[in-house]
Amino acid sequence: MTTIRLASWLTGFAVLYLLATAGHALDDAGAKAVVSKFLASQKSAQGDPSAAQHVISDLNGDGKPDVVLLWNILGPTYFLPKLTILLDQGKTYRALTTDLTGQTEKVTVAGSLITVDTLTLGPRDPRCCPTVRKQLEFRWAGGKLTAQK
Repeated sequence: MTTIRLASWLTGFAVLYLLATAGHALDDAGAKAVVSKFLASQKSAQGDPSAAQHVISDLNGDGKPDVVLLWNILGPTYFLPKLTILLDQGKTYRALTTDLTGQTEKVTVAGSLITVDTLTLGPRDPRCCPTVRKQLEFRWAGGKLTAQK
């Protein structure tokens, strides 16, 4: 009887543990909710914030999923590209934002390295139509986001 109770207790504990860790996992819908809340706080006279792409990744190796966000402030005839890291702090997210140059196309994350593919203006490009491909790299380390190249 005692062995059955112990086995039942261990099984119940294992299920609760799995549910608790699964509840902490951030899925795409949860990331979109975090992004929406962040962007709602970024409204300004310069223009309206608009999400371009997000990636879920554990940047700082603490076991919690963070969000890397490419977004733009859209003005009447311009856009201002931005990169924001939303670090999971438990019940809230810490936001760190940097301005980008060029027209952003996509973001990829490998460990603590963030790569942003952009298009920038070539010597004969009109302002509307950049053609020069460039990669911007950033590394998250020691609580700071540092440009790599």
